Amino acid sequence: MNHSGTVELVSERLILRRFRESDAEQIFSSFLNDEGFLYYANKEPKTLEQEKEALKGIGERYNSKEYYNWLITLKDGTVIGAVNLRVDNAADSLEFNYAVDSRHRNHGYMTEALNLVKDYAVNTLKARRFCGGCAVSNTASRRVMEKCGLIYERTLASHLELKDGLHDMMVYSYVSSKGNTEETLSCR
Repeated sequence: MNHSGTVELVSERLILRRFRESDAEQIFSSFLNDEGFLYYANKEPKTLEQEKEALKGIGERYNSKEYYNWLITLKDGTVIGAVNLRVDNAADSLEFNYAVDSRHRNHGYMTEALNLVKDYAVNTLKARRFCGGCAVSNTASRRVMEKCGLIYERTLASHLELKDGLHDMMVYSYVSSKGNTEETLSCR
């Protein structure tokens, strides 16, 4: 892959950019303590101070050309979510995770953001495989991945740990025309 790190990505309505320490208050008041995010991310609520601490030194992580972590904002600067990629260089594969503030769901924002990241991953980074997954019960995330042209690949039994225990996870992927799905089944 041609790693270039987290660069700003812009669409008609969104800006995907690097996190900054100064984002703590907006992140705290948007998706970070959202009930749905906490459930699907299997996390506990954070205080504003904890979020400020978590963002300290985040700029250093962005020095790595293999670190991909975007804050999703509307064009007016409103924070609505985040998306990141996990790199598997051996398989030329990138696995995504995302979260969106429940107040901004059902507007197509996550589909728009994931399409931006998919385009960047496949056309700029030259990833052979772009994949992610969600709990079987998370129909909204399944729809996002399907709208982005990802194909349902398989269900992993009791693979995803959520607040209430283990859940089956549906895996979706996009494999570029130069790829071979049999060689690149590296996403969890």
